[in-house]
Amino acid sequence: MSFTGWWIVMPVPGAVVAGAAPLLGPPIAAQAAAGRAAFERWRSGALDLRGREEQYDLAAPDLLDDHLDLLYGIWGAHEKSGPFFAASCRKGHPAAGLAHALGPQRFAELPGWFGNFVLTPEQVRATLPAVTAALALDPAQRAAAEHRLHEVLDEIADEDAAALLDALAPAWQCARDTGRGLIGAQATPC
Repeated sequence: MSFTGWWIVMPVPGAVVAGAAPLLGPPIAAQAAAGRAAFERWRSGALDLRGREEQYDLAAPDLLDDHLDLLYGIWGAHEKSGPFFAASCRKGHPAAGLAHALGPQRFAELPGWFGNFVLTPEQVRATLPAVTAALALDPAQRAAAEHRLHEVLDEIADEDAAALLDALAPAWQCARDTGRGLIGAQATPC
């Protein structure tokens, strides 16, 4: 079966974060708690994200699918209010691809669970240094990350691959600079 996985990270006003957090925060926190042992298996090398089943089980890309109407409303209302991050991939999940590309040590610096998060403006400010450091790659690290990204997301378009490695930190920076929060969500729309 063919599908397209999306990952959207949208800067939004703090009031939008406050309204969305009671709905989106609990499933993210529950998945993070439930997936902790599998994450540690990945960190130790006992779990390989190159397998689609392993990606799906660990990354839970459909975690917020019950809230797609809410997310579509947020995205539609705020997509023109400044730069945001978006990446998609046919037959793949962009956040899982970035996880494999960066490796567990770097990827663990990103908040939430595999691209799903709801951050207040204060949390955006607090997490920006770690996010920036996790995504800061020298040329050799960048080449290795690109190779690993394509191992997992073999049908990703070049612009989406570049966005995964280059556009996330600027979206975070923009949110910080404009005093906004961030809502990150994976989605696999029908």
